[in-house]
Amino acid sequence: MGLYKICEHKGRARDRCEHAWWGSFRGRRVSLARWANCEVRSKAKADAVLDELRKTVRAGTFDERGLEPPREASPLTFSNFAEVYKQRHVLAKGLALASTIDYRLKPLIARFGDRPIAEIRTADIEDFVADLKKPRTVNGLDGRKLMPASINRTLGLLRHMLNWAVGREYLDRTPFRRGTEVLVRLEREDNRRRRRVSEQEEAALLAVASPHLRSMIIAALDTGVRRGEMLALRFDDVDWKRRLIVLRGETTKSRRTRVVPIGTSRLLAVLQWLRLDSTGGLKSDDAAIFSNEVGEPLKTFKKAWLVAVLKAHGIDPHWRKGAYKDLTSECQQRFREINLHWHDLRHEYASRLVERGVPLAQVRDLLGHASILTTERYDNQKLEALQAAAERLEGGKKFDTTNDDADRVSSFFQVSVDQHFADSADAASKILRTN
Repeated sequence: MGLYKICEHKGRARDRCEHAWWGSFRGRRVSLARWANCEVRSKAKADAVLDELRKTVRAGTFDERGLEPPREASPLTFSNFAEVYKQRHVLAKGLALASTIDYRLKPLIARFGDRPIAEIRTADIEDFVADLKKPRTVNGLDGRKLMPASINRTLGLLRHMLNWAVGREYLDRTPFRRGTEVLVRLEREDNRRRRRVSEQEEAALLAVASPHLRSMIIAALDTGVRRGEMLALRFDDVDWKRRLIVLRGETTKSRRTRVVPIGTSRLLAVLQWLRLDSTGGLKSDDAAIFSNEVGEPLKTFKKAWLVAVLKAHGIDPHWRKGAYKDLTSECQQRFREINLHWHDLRHEYASRLVERGVPLAQVRDLLGHASILTTERYDNQKLEALQAAAERLEGGKKFDTTNDDADRVSSFFQVSVDQHFADSADAASKILRTN
C-alpha cells in the first residue's frame, strides 16, 4: 500500500488534512510519526520517513521504535504524557525551555495530572483559564492576580503539548481548535513595557551595588544580553583584540551564535577587572566571567538585585528569615511600586541605541531577535524626547485670526465652491448633449 492515511479525504485534500501518515512495506504497517519519533506533517516528510522504513526492513534491522501500547488498553494520563513530552521533545531537541520546563508544567499537572489526555475538553481548558484569573494569596499577600502574559505562557505551553500529541497520534484532535475554528484564544496583553532607567537611577544602583553586581549591571546596560546568556559567558568568549563578545549558540535563547561589540570603555574596564584573580594573575580562558568568591559560576543573584534596587530608592530592606522570598510584606510592596526588573536593563540598552539614531535592524541583530517586530517593543522613547519632537511644530508660522484673514479665507472658500458647482454643471450638460 505504501504511503497512505486512514481518512475519507482524497487527492490534495488528503495531503493537507490533519490526519496521520501511515506507511506499509512488506507486511510492516506503522504510523510514521510514532515510528520516526518526530512530527510528520507534509507528504515530503512522510516520503522521507517511509524510505528510511524500507531501508531498515531490507537490512533486517526494522524495529517498532516509537510505538506506544494501544490507548484503549492503558489510557495515557496527562502526567505521563507530560513526561513523554519533556523527554522526547524538550530535552531531545535541547530547547532553552528545558531549564524551566518542570516549573512551567507544575500548574498543568496540578490541574490535569490524573486525567487521560483524550478526555480533556475545551470547556475544561476554559474553566482552567477562569481559575487562573482569580485573585490568590502569594507570599502572604492577598488579592494578587496573574498578568495576562503569565496566563498566556501557561496556556501556550498546554496548546503546544496537545498539538504535539495530535502529531504523534496520542490524540485525534486538539481541544483548542475545531477544524479551522479557534475555540480557545490567548488573553489580550500589553507587551510594550515602558519602564526606563534614568541616569540618576543608574548612578544610584551602581553606588549601592556590590562590586560583582555593579559589573553585571554595567554589562547588562552596555551589551543588552539576557540574564542566562550573561551567566554562561566564559573568558574565551571575549575577543580582546577586536573588542567583541561571542554568545555561543548553546547559551542563547534562539540557539544561534551572535556577536556583541564591547562598545564602552567602562565595559572593557569591567571585563579586564573580572579577569584578574585574587593573586593578581589572569583567570583561565574556560573560567566563568561572572562567578562567586570561590570562582564558581553564578546561578542566581536575585537577592543581591532586590537589595540594590531597594537601597537605590532609599529603602532599607528587612527580612523575616533571610531568603529573598522572605522579604517583609512592606518591603515587597515598595519593591513592586518601584517596578524595576533586571530585564529592564536590556530594554534600556535598546532604547538608548534607538535614541542615538541606531537603525532598528541593527538593534535587532544586537539583541538577537528573530523578528524586528519584537525589537519594536524595546523602542521606548523618553517622554522628554517625545515632547521635544512634538514641539518642532512650533517652528511654523503661528495661526492668527484677524478680520482681514477671516474675510480672505471666506472669499477663498466661496470662490472654490462656486467654481466647483460651475464645473459640475458644465460636465452634466456635456453628458446630456452626448446622450
